Amino acid sequence: MALMVLKLIFTIALLVAVAIFSGFNLDNRCNIWLFGKVFTNAPIFMSILVSFAAGIVVTLPAVFLRGEKKMTAEQARALAERLEQNEKKNLEKQIARRQKLEEAKAKAQGVLAKKPAFGKKEKDGKNNSQATEAAAPQENK
Repeated sequence: MALMVLKLIFTIALLVAVAIFSGFNLDNRCNIWLFGKVFTNAPIFMSILVSFAAGIVVTLPAVFLRGEKKMTAEQARALAERLEQNEKKNLEKQIARRQKLEEAKAKAQGVLAKKPAFGKKEKDGKNNSQATEAAAPQENK
C-alpha cells in the first residue's frame, strides 16, 4: 500500500516537472529537418517529446521479443538451495515467535492466576518434610 502511494507521489512530481519544463520552453523554437522535409519554427519541447516517444517505440520490441533465459542445472540447484535455506530461516523465525508467544502466555497466566495463601504453606511444609527426610539418612550413616 505504501509503495503505491510513493509511486503516485513520484508520478505527480514527474508530471509537474514536465509541465514546468514545457511552460518555460514554449517560446523556444527551432527548425527541424526530417527526411527532406523542414519544419520551421517548431517548439523545442515538441521535438523532445517526439524523440522520447520514438525511443519508446524502438525499445518496446526489444523488451517484449527477447528470449527467456534458460538456467543450467547447476544454476537451478543453487536457486533451489537458496529457496530452501530461506524457507528454513523463515520457519525457524516462526517457531521462535511461537515459543515467545507461548512463554508470554504462560507468564500472563501465572500472574493472573493468583494462588491461595495456604497453597504456599503446603509447599513450604512439603519442602521442610523433604529436607528433614533428606537429613535423616545422613545422620544414620
